[in-house]
Amino acid sequence: MLTDASGVLAIDPIGIEPLVPLSKDCPEDLPCRVEDGELWFADTPADLERAKAYCRDCPARLACLAGALERREPWGVWGGEIFERGVIVARKRPRGRPRKDDMVAA
Repeated sequence: MLTDASGVLAIDPIGIEPLVPLSKDCPEDLPCRVEDGELWFADTPADLERAKAYCRDCPARLACLAGALERREPWGVWGGEIFERGVIVARKRPRGRPRKDDMVAA
């Protein structure tokens, strides 16, 4: 993954046409259109990881990610990445406080 000086994910736009998910040019058989659309905006980390897994082999993955970055999407899974408050995060933390056992192990 490439990042710029500020740590923001940077994609070389050459050869990647951004994808607009609701456009008529967007194929109907993509995982995000076939599976439950709510999965890509779920609250639970496990559901978001499932959405990322669906994106892994999607032929539109890079175009989707490029489009999300261009539109500055605030939430959801786009192009196999989790966006939270407009920033790509590796994993979403579950709600609530970490367990004490997790804190001691760190």
